[in-house]
Amino acid sequence: MDELDILKEEMAALKRSLDKEQIVNDKLLRTVMRQKASWLNNFVMVEFCLLPFLYLLFVGICAFFHISQWYAVSLLILAGLDVLADLRTFRISPKVFSTCTMLEVRRMLVKQKKERFWHVCIAMPLAILWLILLLNAVSQASFPMATDHAINFGGVIGGIVGGIIGGVVVLVIYRKAQKTNDTIIQEIPQDNS
Repeated sequence: MDELDILKEEMAALKRSLDKEQIVNDKLLRTVMRQKASWLNNFVMVEFCLLPFLYLLFVGICAFFHISQWYAVSLLILAGLDVLADLRTFRISPKVFSTCTMLEVRRMLVKQKKERFWHVCIAMPLAILWLILLLNAVSQASFPMATDHAINFGGVIGGIVGGIIGGVVVLVIYRKAQKTNDTIIQEIPQDNS
């Protein structure tokens, strides 16, 4: 009987030890996931801070080419809506990793990936349409000097190059964000709730 009691005590101690280890592993996993998602949150904040500067840049461009300020205002509106959408599709609140179960975190990340896909599918064509309208206005702008065609041509070429660079940057950030979500999702154990 004594051996049986000793064996029961050892089993209980082993169970307590395993429970502690599981809690430590869960906390460590949540910390790692929070760190991996931190760049997404920082990206949205940088995007939000750059929005006024982008608007002022396009106010200057519109003034230089003597085109309507509505291009700058429409950029501010579209980019503002894009940043608001990014708050939903990019940002992962650190509180989520602390308060939600792993299953809830997984579902949220999968949903976020789908929403981010649709966000990019809607935002990119709108951005291209806006850029085409802007480049059309720049190409038709008139200057009181003989070199107005060279200035218009330079503005259009600059707009096309800037649009291509911007599109590539958006796609690179989109892919990196999707990979971050995939990495976090893969780290969540399948049987964990």
